[in-house]
This record gives sequence, C-alpha cells and structure tokens, in this order.
Amino acid sequence: MTKEILVVDDDEKILRIFNLLIKSFGYSPILVNDPVKGLEMLRDNPPALILLDLMMSPMSGLEFLEERRKVPGASNVPVVILSALRLNNEEFAPYADSVAEVIVKPVEPAQLKEIIARYT
Repeated sequence: MTKEILVVDDDEKILRIFNLLIKSFGYSPILVNDPVKGLEMLRDNPPALILLDLMMSPMSGLEFLEERRKVPGASNVPVVILSALRLNNEEFAPYADSVAEVIVKPVEPAQLKEIIARYT
C-alpha cells in the first residue's frame, strides 16, 4: 500500500504542484485547502506525514497544531511545516515538540522528495 501524505495548504496552486510531485515520488497525496478539513482527515485516516502551511484561514497552521494535539494518535504523525513565514524561536517554542522540521518556501522538488523520504 502506498504511503499517504496529507498536504494542508490554502493555496490551490501549491496543492496542484504538490499533488504532481508527491505522486511522482511514489506516494499518495491527500490534499486539503482548509485546515479544519485537514483535522477531519487526520481523525478519519492518519497519514504517514503532514506537510503544513502556516498562513491559512479560517485556522492558521499553528492553530492546526494546537487542535492536532486533541486528535487521538495524531501525535505519532510527523509534521513538516512548509511556509513562507519565518518563525522566531520564541514563536516556535510551544510547537517544537509537535514539528519534525520547518522549511521555508519555496521548496525545490529534490528537497521535498528528501523530506518526505526522511519522515515516512
């Protein structure tokens, strides 16, 4: 069975690109443009990895991480933040235990492939 990668990003262009890339890497993408739907997906069918944007609505990526803590078994799923927003250490500290890695966008395809392989 192919490992599933949940991509939570409200930018449709990013989702389309990640869909193509993740498929080309041999994984099954689960694409959601709404973080609330992402949490629902996480409850219903935990993926191998979550790729998460920070700047979204109606819930930010950091709020997603807070809500994720309430989902049984979700803490076992690694989260990689892919965002144009840079967090300082003080902003990131409360989430350090919830995030495997933070990557600043844009991300190159080879880098994305390496990140996915590292955590799945």
